[in-house]
Amino acid sequence: MIHYIKFEFKNMLGYSIAMIVGGLLPLVLAIGGYHSSKNIADNHHLAITLFATLLPMIPLGLVILPFTISFGRDTASGITTRFNLFGYTLIKQMIAKFASVVILVIGVTIIYLMVLLNVLSFPNPSIMMIVNIFFGILLLTMSLYLIAFSIAQIFKGFSMIQGVAMVVYFGIAILTGTMGGFHLTGFPKMIGQFIPFEALRDNLISNWTTPCFSLSKEFIQLLIFLMFTIVLFIIVNLFRIHSRRR
Repeated sequence: MIHYIKFEFKNMLGYSIAMIVGGLLPLVLAIGGYHSSKNIADNHHLAITLFATLLPMIPLGLVILPFTISFGRDTASGITTRFNLFGYTLIKQMIAKFASVVILVIGVTIIYLMVLLNVLSFPNPSIMMIVNIFFGILLLTMSLYLIAFSIAQIFKGFSMIQGVAMVVYFGIAILTGTMGGFHLTGFPKMIGQFIPFEALRDNLISNWTTPCFSLSKEFIQLLIFLMFTIVLFIIVNLFRIHSRRR
């Protein structure tokens, strides 16, 4: 399985534009959006807000874009099917791809945290806050991975999959307030609140230096969103199996 994970990891790294969007862009936006003042408290609040707001862009960009596009390319070209014939089943592919995605997201998150802690004016985060950062990112990665896998399974053709992945990426970024200052109302606002970016962001901002804090709201929203993506994944695969039998 290790060589499968290495293969999938190298496969995702091949999409330089997506790597820039998921890895470099959050750093650039955070550093570019920071403007220090004479008020240390205001500087700390702005730095934490920027960090928390742009943090979800890492799993969003790295999972929805490079993973979906690379898997869509393999599916459209028949590589995924040929892998099955040689024992690299869809289940094994799913496990290896998920492991490579997690390694990539965690690695970029560590870089993001270390760079911003040394560039922006931050108070030192508590140990529990660091745990919460990676806990939240892991659950988000799992949910976004299932969405990405579903996109690559249900849509046909590389161009279609790539287009849908881009729409989903920018759609989530806009709906959650991660990219742009759009004032949404009605149904779009409800969708944005359902996606747990805001819950993670608010928890980070409110409890940055707190040694003990409650994960109740954030944890519940992350789990609800994960359950939703699991149901979506099951429905998509049942549809795919039914389509093959027709």
